[in-house]
Amino acid sequence: MIKVKFLGTTASIPTRERNLPSIFVMFKGERILFDCGEGTQRQLMDQGLKFMKIDHIFITHWHADHFGGILGLIQTMSLEGRTEPLNVYGPKRTTEFLEQLLTIGYFGRNFKVNITEMNDGFTVEGDDYKVTAFEVTHNVPALGYVLEEGPRIRANMKKAEKLGLKTGPYIGKLKAGKTIEFKGKTIRPEDVIEHIPGRKIVYTGDTKYDPNTIKYAKKADLLIHDSTFASDKIDADEIGHSTAEEAATVAKKAGVKLLVLTHISRRYQVKKGNTDPKTLLDEATKVFKNTILAHDFLEFEIK
Repeated sequence: MIKVKFLGTTASIPTRERNLPSIFVMFKGERILFDCGEGTQRQLMDQGLKFMKIDHIFITHWHADHFGGILGLIQTMSLEGRTEPLNVYGPKRTTEFLEQLLTIGYFGRNFKVNITEMNDGFTVEGDDYKVTAFEVTHNVPALGYVLEEGPRIRANMKKAEKLGLKTGPYIGKLKAGKTIEFKGKTIRPEDVIEHIPGRKIVYTGDTKYDPNTIKYAKKADLLIHDSTFASDKIDADEIGHSTAEEAATVAKKAGVKLLVLTHISRRYQVKKGNTDPKTLLDEATKVFKNTILAHDFLEFEIK
């Protein structure tokens, strides 16, 4: 099971309904953050997500709404006695910016922060998963990320039974990639064993419509895409963001299973005189039906 929880879904400025961007992912007990906007540690505490066990933080870009919570989170981890290293990843200049942050104020830290700068196609390997960065088009250097589970290996039991095989040591050997001899027949792994692609989650961070996202999001189980504006309100392209329609177009061309719209402008907050946020959802579903509008604490389990 992969658990995904949205901790913040607004753009640039927090609202009463939405915190600044951050997405929590848990896979096989490992906890990962994508972006860490102001207030993220409070959101983690509110949801009981055991922030002390977070080992990896992936920053999409160095605009304050996407990183403003990282200093406070690191300081709290230290005050709570953390000693294990914390790994932080991001685009170019991540080392420069984060090291500057970590020197602010009178503060001691009990653990090491490992910093890795990533670029298009750079991959970090985890335990049965990998995170790959891809370049997006924003008005500063920015990345999106693909979290992809390792392929599943299983025996096609219908094929196995036709060959006279049932569960047992023979199946285990075939799964291990070994050719076997069984009742006078040579059986190769590919005769029975199937390699099924693992689950795949893609997060764009902030971006204009970008064909590179389509490339990396192919057949994703979940695409989380910048959808700051509706197309009739503003030229999102001028300020480095996508409309809901553009996000849906990416989802359709990439053949994803589910699209979630996030990074929602405050002009769509629930307030008299503002545009209903459902406008974004209506715009997207005209292009890609399987679309959801994110809200804080929205949660998915990708099984």
